Amino acid sequence: MVSVAESIVYSWFDRSCIEYRDLFMRLYIAYNAWYRKTTGKDNDFEAIKVLKTRYVLWDEYIEGTSLIGLRKIMIQIVMMTRNTPMPNTSGYWDGVVKDSDDWRGLIHFWYEVRCKLFHGSRYASAYTEEVKLAYESLYVYMQEITARMKLTFHKKDYHRLHELHILVKSHHELQPAFIQERLHLHNKYITSAEIWNVDMMRRNKR
Repeated sequence: MVSVAESIVYSWFDRSCIEYRDLFMRLYIAYNAWYRKTTGKDNDFEAIKVLKTRYVLWDEYIEGTSLIGLRKIMIQIVMMTRNTPMPNTSGYWDGVVKDSDDWRGLIHFWYEVRCKLFHGSRYASAYTEEVKLAYESLYVYMQEITARMKLTFHKKDYHRLHELHILVKSHHELQPAFIQERLHLHNKYITSAEIWNVDMMRRNKR
């Protein structure tokens, strides 16, 4: 017979476990909104086809200069899908992430985990390693994407640069801080990727 104290231990321990299903679905909503805007496609299959041609960020990953931390997760996904290929809905993928450089396979993996959760298969009723690894790998990817988006040239940057240009014209001498800010914004304007194209511009050119 389980004591009250023992029940409390088990109950609160179970509540402390990370719920990867909800986390992954929330993360996928952000990813979905990003890739639909980036690819210009509302259909997921068509969007994924375009995503598989967007290689620059993935080249940096293969070179080891971006998406730091993803490779060790990829290795786990490779081992898992080799042992048990993912059943998939698209027909364009064999369910196996071939190696830790197979980023196109990873894109399919994310989508298939999303489909299994959304359509209420076995992934929706129990914790699985697939969901955990899908969340962890997609989080690394979207963390990089959103970080790059924040570095792009926004409307507020444009308006501030315009204000500084007016100050330059109306004052013979400006405080060094204003001069430095103007230079920074000007360089940001020149080197920034367009916000929906950040995955196709190399880090060292931003």
